[in-house]
Amino acid sequence: MDELLYALPIFSALKKKEIKFLADIARQVEYPPNTILLHEGDPGNCLYVILEGKIEIIKSLGLEGEYIVGVRGPGEYIGEMYLFNPEGVRTATVRSLSRVRLLEISTADFQALMNRRPDLEYALACGITQRLLDTERKLLRAIAEKDRKLAHALIGTEFPGHEGRPGHFKPIQITEEESHRTGAALGTLPIRVKTFGNFQVSRGETTVRDQDWKARLPKLLLKALIAHGSSGVPKDLLIDDLWPNASPDSVETQFKVTLHRLRRALEPSMDKTHSSSYVVLKDNLVSLKKDLCRTDLEEFLSLQKQAAKAEEAGDIGRAILYFSSAVDLYTGDFLAEDLYEPWAELRRYQLRTMYIDLLYRMAALHEAQGKSKKASEAYKKVIKTDPICEAAYQKLMLIYSNSGMRAEALKVYEDCRKALSREIGVEPSRLTSSIYKKIVELS
Repeated sequence: MDELLYALPIFSALKKKEIKFLADIARQVEYPPNTILLHEGDPGNCLYVILEGKIEIIKSLGLEGEYIVGVRGPGEYIGEMYLFNPEGVRTATVRSLSRVRLLEISTADFQALMNRRPDLEYALACGITQRLLDTERKLLRAIAEKDRKLAHALIGTEFPGHEGRPGHFKPIQITEEESHRTGAALGTLPIRVKTFGNFQVSRGETTVRDQDWKARLPKLLLKALIAHGSSGVPKDLLIDDLWPNASPDSVETQFKVTLHRLRRALEPSMDKTHSSSYVVLKDNLVSLKKDLCRTDLEEFLSLQKQAAKAEEAGDIGRAILYFSSAVDLYTGDFLAEDLYEPWAELRRYQLRTMYIDLLYRMAALHEAQGKSKKASEAYKKVIKTDPICEAAYQKLMLIYSNSGMRAEALKVYEDCRKALSREIGVEPSRLTSSIYKKIVELS
């Protein structure tokens, strides 16, 4: 199974351990021929990899406009469209043409892997875009053919004896180039925003450069919007963040100009006759479009919730996957370059506290499984983030001592003592000192 998944282009970027995890958690299912597997309009909660057999994808099943989008076979994936659908529902019906065997992957598990591997998400988005374009061109060609036949039928009816000859009714002709242009709107590139560590915005595989922002305020507006949750953020709240001392008369124009520049930076080819593909202002509320804009902050919070849920359910394997995925996203403090923005500072403190808590919980799960090395790595990350967090030093000292690494344990104590003295001018607590003395006695 591992070899099959690894051979699929969409999964080729995953590490072996991620492929193994995917193979372990995925569920194999089988269906007989002529079975409806997915219904158009139903909520989506999983996607599938075809192992054996063939399926067909159908739009508007049972209705007058029913048509077959395509046929899929072994090695291909299906059911992924709902991941990028704002309503989260199936966009087509899937029916088996033969007996089929599928690998079923839940949304939560797949999202966790996408969060760890943005290239997986991009590969999936590219595949979806290409399928949409292919479907659009196929549909337009079918419409053009029906129109041509209808035109000939009408000409023959109105002018007997002139079937197939030019008349006053001219059928619509759609060229391949026009078809491609029509479908191009479906291929709007997704935006991905990195807020932990170095701030970065990517449109598809292209990074938005510093000079593309034109000024500091458009980028700051995007940061403030994300800090407040990315969706449904009151315009007045953003204005207070960016222009705390401005007069009400002048600030409205400044906001409009800044919002326009933000939209232009994210979408340089934005048509004046169309609204932004990424940033929406409606009823004085500003939002990023969820189907096209993803942020590492949003993913971090989602993974934290999934990890807590899995941990509570006793599913240690999934909990560790979600914890480690969230930890991987935290590559530095939130909006680290905006140290003196009050709204960023508060959010930064909240997220740093949450990150440290994740590390502690992940370390505890590793310890419970006897994986002391991975637990110690987590505690080291706590210390790197918060050098005066004594509890992490204590845990690390005990792990080293219990593993027979007493010299390393004593060094940890010394590092702790120096950090506490340097940062806040105090000595280690009684508990830390007691652990140290016990290790010395055993040496």
